[in-house]
Amino acid sequence: MRPLLAALLGALAAAGALAVVTLASGGPPPEADAPPAVETVVARGTGSSKVARPAKLNNRTIERAARRARAVALPKAVAAARKEAKRLAKAAGLRLSGPIGIARDAAPFGYFDYQSGRFGPGDWCGRWVSRRGDGTRVARHRCFPPRDQQIGVAMTFASE
Repeated sequence: MRPLLAALLGALAAAGALAVVTLASGGPPPEADAPPAVETVVARGTGSSKVARPAKLNNRTIERAARRARAVALPKAVAAARKEAKRLAKAAGLRLSGPIGIARDAAPFGYFDYQSGRFGPGDWCGRWVSRRGDGTRVARHRCFPPRDQQIGVAMTFASE
């Protein structure tokens, strides 16, 4: 029993000595200061472009024309967001840095959006029911190409 008690007391003394040496040395090295939080400026911009009406009206040709118009409208929306961010930063006394994020403003799920299709996303043609002067209903297949396409973006810029 005595050798076991001696080993236990020896281990306890060694652990105590190690704790005293660790505390006397000041503990672990200090951590580096964390960089300051990045200040940001968020701005929104919109751009629009006319849609060239295709000669043959069907979902594919109308969607192609709408995509071309969106491609023209996107740089306009980004430029408008940059201009707004510069105004906001100047008003707040900040120096604007480069963009750190961008998102396209889109309609929430379930919200009807004429910019993506009259009968649903990508569907510009469908069954259209109208009434005649005498009150009777007439159903026809119709296509409704958009006149223009509008794009909205939200951009986040770093500032100093």
